[in-house]
Amino acid sequence: MDLWLLSLILISLFIGWLMGRWSRPWRRREDRNTGKSTYSDSYAKGLNYLLTDEPDKAIRTFTELVQLDRDTVEIHITLGNLFRTKGEVDRAIKIHQNLLARPNLTRGQRNMAISELANDYLKAGLHDRAEKLYREMTQLKVDDLMAYQRLLELYIAEKSWHEACECAQILYDRGEPDASVILSQCHCEIAQSALHSGNKKLARVNLNKALEIDPGCVRAGLLLIDLYFRSDDYSAARKMLQRLIKQNPEYMVLYIEPARSIYLHGKESTVYQNFLQHQYQINPSNRLAIALLEHYASHNQIDKTREFLEGILKRSPSFDAFDFALRFLKSEPEQLSETWDSLSEFLKNMQNKKIEYICSNCGYGSHVIQWNCPSCRSWSTMKAV
Repeated sequence: MDLWLLSLILISLFIGWLMGRWSRPWRRREDRNTGKSTYSDSYAKGLNYLLTDEPDKAIRTFTELVQLDRDTVEIHITLGNLFRTKGEVDRAIKIHQNLLARPNLTRGQRNMAISELANDYLKAGLHDRAEKLYREMTQLKVDDLMAYQRLLELYIAEKSWHEACECAQILYDRGEPDASVILSQCHCEIAQSALHSGNKKLARVNLNKALEIDPGCVRAGLLLIDLYFRSDDYSAARKMLQRLIKQNPEYMVLYIEPARSIYLHGKESTVYQNFLQHQYQINPSNRLAIALLEHYASHNQIDKTREFLEGILKRSPSFDAFDFALRFLKSEPEQLSETWDSLSEFLKNMQNKKIEYICSNCGYGSHVIQWNCPSCRSWSTMKAV
C-alpha cells in the first residue's frame, strides 16, 4: 500500500474518532431519525474507497460530506489532501486557503490547515510561499520537526546551502536519522563553491565541520586533498589519502587521480606503480587496470604493458581496455588500419553511456559520481560498480 494512502486512512480514522467524540447536540437529535446515519454511512463509504485504493470515488464521497456539513474542518483537510495526492494541487490550495480564512478555527485546526497548505505550495513548486508557512510553523512550535525537514528539502532543491545547513544542524542536534550525512554534505557544497571562488579559508572551515560531523565523509576528504594541493601542503594531502583508503576502500576509483598527483609530484613513480599494483591485487577493477596500463606505457615499460594488456583483454575485457589497446597499438601502423580509428571512436561513445555508479538505496545508475542521488535524493549512497 502506498504511503500516502496509508496516511490518508489513518487521518480518516482519526477524524472518525473526533466525530464520534465531539458530535454536536443537533446531530445526536438527528440520530433518532436518519441524519447521522446518512452522514456516518457516507463517511464509512469514503473510508472504504480509500482502503480499496479508489481515490476518485473517495473524493466524490468526501465532497458530498463537505456539502452536507461545511463546518467540519477535518473533512475539508482530508478532501484537500486527496486532491493534492491526485495531482490537483490548485483545488487542494483553494480548500486549505478557505479553511485558513475562517475566523472561528481553534488553534489546532489552524495549525493543521497551515501545515497542509504549506505542503500544497511545496507540491505546486511555490517555494517562497511554502517557505513562509514552514517558517511560521517553526516559530509557533507546530510540528516543527516536520517543518524543518520540509525546509531542508526545499533549500536543497534550490541549492541554498547555508539555509540548508541551518535546518540540517537543527535536525542533527535533535538526533534525526541521516541528519549527520546530510549536514556534512551541505558543508561540502559550501566548501566546493568556496574553492571555486578561491576562498580557501571558508572551504577549510566547512570541510573540517563536515569531517567532524561525519568522519567517514569521502567527499570532504577528497575536497581537502584538493585544498591541500592548492596550498602546496602535499604531506597533509598524502595523510588524507591514506585515511580515505583505510576508512572507505570501496571508493578506490576516486582515489587514483589524487594518488597519481601526490606521488608523481614527489617524483615517486615507483611508489605510485607499487600503489596501483597493490590495490589491484586487493580488489581488481577496470579503473585500476587502465591506470596501471597508462603508467606502464608512459614510462616506456612496453613489454610489461603488452603482457598486462593481453591478460586484461582475456580475463576482463572492457570498453576502456579495448580503447587503450587501440591507442597503444597506434604507434605500430603496420598492425592497424583506418577501421581501428572508427572502432576507437565507437568505444568512446559507448563508454559515455556506461553505468559506473549505482545508488545503494534505490538502484539509480550513473556514469559519473553524484553525491546526492537524483532519484531518491539520498546522500553518499552512490557506489562504484
